[in-house]
Amino acid sequence: MNLDDFLTVNEKHYRECVDVVEKDFVAKNLNGKVRYHHLKFNGNGVPMVEALAEVLYDYIIDYCLSAKSRTSPLTTVQSTRLTKEARKLFRRPIVTEDDPDETGEAGEALLFFLIESVLKAPQMVAKMELKTNHKDEVKGSDGIHAGWSESEKIVDFYFGESKLYKDVNSAISAVIKSVNSFHDNEMYKHELIMVTKYFKYANEKIQEEISELIQRGEPGPNARLNHACLVGYDWKKYGDLSKEKLHEDFISCLMLDAEKIVSSLDSKFEKFEKKHLRFEFFFLPFPSVTDFRNSFNAALS
Repeated sequence: MNLDDFLTVNEKHYRECVDVVEKDFVAKNLNGKVRYHHLKFNGNGVPMVEALAEVLYDYIIDYCLSAKSRTSPLTTVQSTRLTKEARKLFRRPIVTEDDPDETGEAGEALLFFLIESVLKAPQMVAKMELKTNHKDEVKGSDGIHAGWSESEKIVDFYFGESKLYKDVNSAISAVIKSVNSFHDNEMYKHELIMVTKYFKYANEKIQEEISELIQRGEPGPNARLNHACLVGYDWKKYGDLSKEKLHEDFISCLMLDAEKIVSSLDSKFEKFEKKHLRFEFFFLPFPSVTDFRNSFNAALS
């Protein structure tokens, strides 16, 4: 099954402002993989928060709206109209330290961006356009994606979970709580059925193949469930980095913290009961998650 044709995020745009630590982090209680991403620095040594927000804005049509109802490539008139339509779907609350909007759409848009560019798993349902009120949050997971594992010859369904918190351990705990609730309430069944009902693309052959993988709201023999989880958090050490050896000092400090955080993640999953579930964790430290949200909302303005 060739799902790569439906990817919309260009990996080049991901590499413009985001990088990843090349290390295999070990979390023995986690069935899956941990990746540590970080913002790149511009020439003045400033983390590229606003650049990331602008890149995410470039993809709001792909993130928010189904592809089956528009031509490709878009005309200038269509692009203007659809961008306006997509912008209206965001809540855009005023974000402050006292009111941080911890489940906000900036993180959800960033997770979409990472799943497509890193996991190569295109979005299956444009959940944003299913909202009946733009002031509401998207119910259930923070995104539904699917990718083909060539090595294992199986389709991986990814349910998104995005948490941008000031405190990283609080964010990890919130992810686990949310995933537990998602399965205890059997929300995954509803979302798998959504894939067959609201499939994002016009390709009927692929839609039929995807639908055949789902049996009564459960994954069949050729499909499996995964959770793609974004943990964004405030990292206070940005202000203490050496200006002369910025990149080296940054990576050195980040790696020390990353080992501790992954160890904390591992310990929190020790009592996690749903061992059959697979996870893809994206960690990303920000100078301020509040500033990132406000940058994203500014890009939407």
